[in-house]
Amino acid sequence: MLLIESQNLIKPHNLKYLTRDEYELTINQSIQSLLDSLQNPNLDLSSFTTKFVELMQEKPNSHLETIWVLSGLTFKISNHEKDGILDQLSAVKDLFQSVTTLSASSSPVVSIALTAPVIYKLYSVIIDLKSKEVGLMSKKKARREIKSFVDVILGYFSICCEGLNSDDDTGLISPLNDLISIWVRGESTENGSKQFFPLLSDEITHWVNEKSGGNIGVLAGAVIVEALLLKLCLKFSDGSLKQELQNELRTWAVCSITGFHNFYLFDILVKMLLEPNLPVMSLLSSEDESLLRKVLYDAVILPDFSFLRLDKVGHIPKSYIKNNIFARLMVTHEAIELLRKNKDYTEVVSYTSAFSDSHLPTLITKLVASELGVNGNASQPKGSSPMAFLKWLLDLEDQGLNMTDGFISKHRARLVGYVSSLDLDSQSHKPNAGKTEDDLEFFIDNKGNDEDEKIDDSMNDAFVAAARTMQSDTYESGKKRKERHAEKKKDGVKFQRYNLADHSGSKSGKKAGLLEKDVSHSESEVEDPDSDEDLD
Repeated sequence: MLLIESQNLIKPHNLKYLTRDEYELTINQSIQSLLDSLQNPNLDLSSFTTKFVELMQEKPNSHLETIWVLSGLTFKISNHEKDGILDQLSAVKDLFQSVTTLSASSSPVVSIALTAPVIYKLYSVIIDLKSKEVGLMSKKKARREIKSFVDVILGYFSICCEGLNSDDDTGLISPLNDLISIWVRGESTENGSKQFFPLLSDEITHWVNEKSGGNIGVLAGAVIVEALLLKLCLKFSDGSLKQELQNELRTWAVCSITGFHNFYLFDILVKMLLEPNLPVMSLLSSEDESLLRKVLYDAVILPDFSFLRLDKVGHIPKSYIKNNIFARLMVTHEAIELLRKNKDYTEVVSYTSAFSDSHLPTLITKLVASELGVNGNASQPKGSSPMAFLKWLLDLEDQGLNMTDGFISKHRARLVGYVSSLDLDSQSHKPNAGKTEDDLEFFIDNKGNDEDEKIDDSMNDAFVAAARTMQSDTYESGKKRKERHAEKKKDGVKFQRYNLADHSGSKSGKKAGLLEKDVSHSESEVEDPDSDEDLD
């Protein structure tokens, strides 16, 4: 590989005495010089490649920026003339191989964030496959390889997420928009960001750009969301019946969110559900988008994820946690109203009960109490529904208690528009369908929760069946998971590919290479990220 050969030849004599501040300044100046030079269509990129190889070799743990730029330069040099779909896909696989190899000594959150260009280029291949004239055999092969490749990427993320910790939430030293410009040329900053993050909404894209400077974890979460949405969208081309597809996607989404246990992934999904349309309309029809929205409603509302407990997110900025809590509250209400409108009353009961029996109401009450202080006094919500809590918070803000960091104000018109039409005092009917506590614990995920011992017995049968199915295939020790993570840092990364839609329970137990030349023919499987290991 040209890049690796270059690394072995170059000795970074000029940089070894730089202080940290001088080193970061050199990186930023080099990036700016590159951006200025990219306006020249006949630019020779080799000198910049040499410079960034030197920068990367200067530190044992390379900055995200050096790997990002170096992999981008290598990609441009090697693939500027490739037009065929399969050739383009092969180039994206090589890019992924390069990024994961170069980031082998980086923190897990940096390793994930560095794959953002891979998702961007892979999305372009998928769009070209949909829009261009491609032979039937080539199209089938490309679809098969794309699906398998997405599984490889998600498997890699799963391994990285096992090693995430609170020390990983460092920030970028260069503006994200500058890094995006390495990949997206000839566009304004705003349009370039939209193009680079095709599966994020405009609002989320703006938020990621704004927050990544202080927290790379935000960028990593956004990248996982895009890969997850790609996986879900690609499943719609399988020809499955609607109900079968919904059940399969729901199970897979819940397992993935549980396995990744990533706050930013969950937060971005919730915020997207507050918008009129999911940013997948380039890949799905309106009908399929509606089905995907229902799947994501199920995935973020019905489980009570333990990784969202306050003791698990202590490293997350308090304002992020607050906004996430109130966004979840509003999403739950809107999902219930949509179900009510569609006269799906069984699901209404499930959603309402899931909210009431989760830790969310207690958490909201505690947040209000903490804002009021010891001597504070506030009324209680007039009911137990999500809208009862939203109206309560709205009333408290009207009384001068600003605890939502602008969330209520931002959505005030939206809240006021439907608050009067609801019966806040309605009681939830909780039918007992005879499910066992073990069946439901998989989805409630409330192990170790001292506040909410009560388990919701109104989960629908589809979730119980999914729980039983997944429980039968989740017996792997924490020791093995740690061994896999250790392997990631040796010779690049080694991991298995997973397919959560396959509930057969078979596991080859074989370790796959980082990326086989033809991943569609690999016999190995990456396991289900939601193993029986205690995520707490």
